[in-house]
Amino acid sequence: MALVRRIARPLLAAPFIFEGVRTALRPEREIDVCPQAFEAVDSALAKTSAPGFVDVRAVIRASGAVAAGAGIMYATNRRPRAAAAALLVTTSVGWAGRRRIWELRGQERVQEIQSILRDAGLLGGMLLAVVDHDGRPSLGYQVNQFVERSQKKAQRKQRELEKKTQKLGKKTRSSVDSAQQKLAAQRG
Repeated sequence: MALVRRIARPLLAAPFIFEGVRTALRPEREIDVCPQAFEAVDSALAKTSAPGFVDVRAVIRASGAVAAGAGIMYATNRRPRAAAAALLVTTSVGWAGRRRIWELRGQERVQEIQSILRDAGLLGGMLLAVVDHDGRPSLGYQVNQFVERSQKKAQRKQRELEKKTQKLGKKTRSSVDSAQQKLAAQRG
């Protein structure tokens, strides 16, 4: 299975890296897809207290850079689950700006449907990558195991302390008994 992952990860990451670099270099291409949405975001950014140099292009560039970086991390098996989650988030944002296929006709509609299905397949692959443990247990499982081990250790320590307490109790009783016997012998 490790060989399959070594081959599959770069193949799955390649489109994300390519699109991420392309988006980071030419954010206008993304803006042209749905200009109304980006104009609304741009005006919302202008109204906030964000610095003046933050505009839609900067946000799109950053998103592209994150996607490219996460794709490289995934392809090289560096934090693959976190990288896959980042790819999933950056790619999902792009779905909001999709063209409405019911308004398209002919070959343009077919191409848009193919694009949607291709992207859906990539998103499905990323969803699988997010939950792929690569033979290692999940963080939740590791935490549960840690808690169970800690509870067992605590119970073991408690039993040891109870045994020591019993031994000390016996020693104390025998010391008290012998002291009482010595006192009784001295008095009587």
